[in-house]
Amino acid sequence: LRAQYDYMNRIFVSASYRRDASSRFHPDHRWGNFWSFGGGWLINEESWFPRAGWIDMLKVKASIGSQGNDSIGNYLYTDTYYLSNNAGTPAISFGVKGNETITWETNTNFNAGVDFEFLRGRITGGVEYFYRNTSDMLFWFTVPASLGYGGYYDNIGDMRNHGVELSTN
Repeated sequence: LRAQYDYMNRIFVSASYRRDASSRFHPDHRWGNFWSFGGGWLINEESWFPRAGWIDMLKVKASIGSQGNDSIGNYLYTDTYYLSNNAGTPAISFGVKGNETITWETNTNFNAGVDFEFLRGRITGGVEYFYRNTSDMLFWFTVPASLGYGGYYDNIGDMRNHGVELSTN
């Protein structure tokens, strides 16, 4: 689901929502809800903005949204076994320890900044602040071999990244 609005080529707003399912997770934890909101404002198009001949475009913008990550192998929510050869006799061996509570890793991003264009497009660029929060991180836990399996996936911890980005052309 997506909606966009443009008010007089000056103010722009957008929103989106999606509900995704992944067969990589147990049916009770398969679905994730992901969304976004964003907006931009061309300040130089406002009647009160001083008409400076060297400013072609000056835009303030911000957005926030989330997306999911299911980048793990298949069937890791359940114990798996495989057929093997044990001295010429067929055998069933333990493969992977499952974890039925694993679910989507979620990345929530916030960006706010200013885009500019000066001197008839000779100088363009932007300054942007970003903040990214990763929650329910998918992580492989290694366990002692004496348990009969190498490890399992689980959702653990959060990670935050933030900074400022400057680009000019």
